[in-house]
Amino acid sequence: MKTIWNIVAAMAIVNVLALAGALAWLKSTDRLSRDRIVAVRERFIKTVSQEDAEKAAAQVEAKMKDADAAQAMKMAEPPTTAAEKIADQQFKDDQRLQVLLRQQQELDNLRTGLMSQIAKLEEREKRLEADRKAFAAERKKIAETDGDKQFLLALATLEGQKPKDAKQVLRAMLDQKQSDQVVAYLAKMEEGKRSKVMAEFVKDDAALAAELLERLRTRGIVVPPAGSLTQAAAHESTGSAATDGAFANGLPRAPR
Repeated sequence: MKTIWNIVAAMAIVNVLALAGALAWLKSTDRLSRDRIVAVRERFIKTVSQEDAEKAAAQVEAKMKDADAAQAMKMAEPPTTAAEKIADQQFKDDQRLQVLLRQQQELDNLRTGLMSQIAKLEEREKRLEADRKAFAAERKKIAETDGDKQFLLALATLEGQKPKDAKQVLRAMLDQKQSDQVVAYLAKMEEGKRSKVMAEFVKDDAALAAELLERLRTRGIVVPPAGSLTQAAAHESTGSAATDGAFANGLPRAPR
């Protein structure tokens, strides 16, 4: 028992000497002062729970101070008059109105563009329908003409004439604005005779012959333009009349 006591007493003395040595070292190295000793003592006076409670209370107090400061600043501002409130509300209403007007204008522009496109489509549809009806009428007219007995009789009579005489007959029909009938006769005419008659047209007016040839090519496929062959024939007749007049006055006839 005495031995244990001696050991304990020796350890206590060693600890005291170590603590004294540590304090002496702190003092000698300028790491220890009275203020620090007081601060350390105060640090360990309060528990951790007490320190947490004090921090929370400090935060609440800081927030309350900020709120009081903001309220004080707001109270320090001059009060807004009724006129200023009305002006501010009017400004906001004007802004909303401008937005609505701009949106309405955009809708109107879209509506106008859409109506324009619809009108163009309707016009195009009308033209297509008119072309379709004209094409159908032309096909019906050709079918009725080509199958008529009187037409076939007239065609046979025309084929029995000399090419030059047949050309003169057809030319007279052109002068009488019967271009569709002329094209119908040429289309149904026997190929060899048609070639000879066309050759007679070429001698007098190559442009008229070319238009007749084009009308033969597109017969029943494309609706012919009104008056084209009649105008060409009238122009050629005018030229022929002028030439004949010059011949009557003693001038030499231009070669054809």
